[in-house]
Amino acid sequence: MIHVNRGAASLGTFSEEEVREGLRTGRFAPTDLGWREGMANWQPLSQFPDLRSAAPVVPPPQIGAASTAATGAPRSGLPWERRYEVGWVSAFFETVAMILTRPTEAFTVMRIEGGFGDPLLFGVIGGSIGAIIWILLSLALHSLGLFTAFSARQNSLDALFGASLSGAILILRLVLTPILIALGLFVWAGLVHICLMLVGGANKTFETTFRALSYAYGATNLFVIVPCCGWAVALVWGLVADCIGLTRSHETDAGRAVMSVLLPLVVCCGAAWVLVVLVFGGIGVLMQHANQ
Repeated sequence: MIHVNRGAASLGTFSEEEVREGLRTGRFAPTDLGWREGMANWQPLSQFPDLRSAAPVVPPPQIGAASTAATGAPRSGLPWERRYEVGWVSAFFETVAMILTRPTEAFTVMRIEGGFGDPLLFGVIGGSIGAIIWILLSLALHSLGLFTAFSARQNSLDALFGASLSGAILILRLVLTPILIALGLFVWAGLVHICLMLVGGANKTFETTFRALSYAYGATNLFVIVPCCGWAVALVWGLVADCIGLTRSHETDAGRAVMSVLLPLVVCCGAAWVLVVLVFGGIGVLMQHANQ
């Protein structure tokens, strides 16, 4: 039996055949560390000789396990980062499933370097799928008159999602959606990274922050296609995924990650309230002068 570790995290104990199959399908990476009875130290699976069956025993402590992340151990990468091996469609949905169901594992194996292209493409695809499907669904429901059952929400839904847009404007909106999502990812990542620096949790570069937040957004924004409560689930689970992603990718504590994600929201909401107060205060002053 082979004990397999990825970084400082144990993946479990597997037979020789299971490890071979896992390497072939991408479940395990050649850089994952393995140990079996009789070995003095852990070794990458790519350096394993032919394996023999052995009774499971308790392995010795992995040398440097507590500092594996600090020493910059290589990360195997998300399925999307290996899409040329596993296929684009499979890689996309495997990454989505991994982030939604096993976010800690997902952001532990996510590569913290490698450029902006992979995460940007993933975030734009996931975000565009959710946004475009909801726009088209809203338009279809509005044309069928189903929104009349929700008259209290009808105006806000139409204004927010463009359910009653004409054909030309609808096409323009669909074309602009990926561009706006891409710009939004950079803006959001920039704000979060600045806050992460302020709270002392930015142990990596802006690139790492952008990668984590883009992958989190691309996966969680698919929830918006769920009627009624989908946007709320996408918002909440997106913020949770952001915090987990920053914690694992920047190798910082959860408290700093949470503060860096919530601080921009608090500041923006506070600024919005101040703006509202100033606007209504100004209107009140003008009305008083007009009545005098």
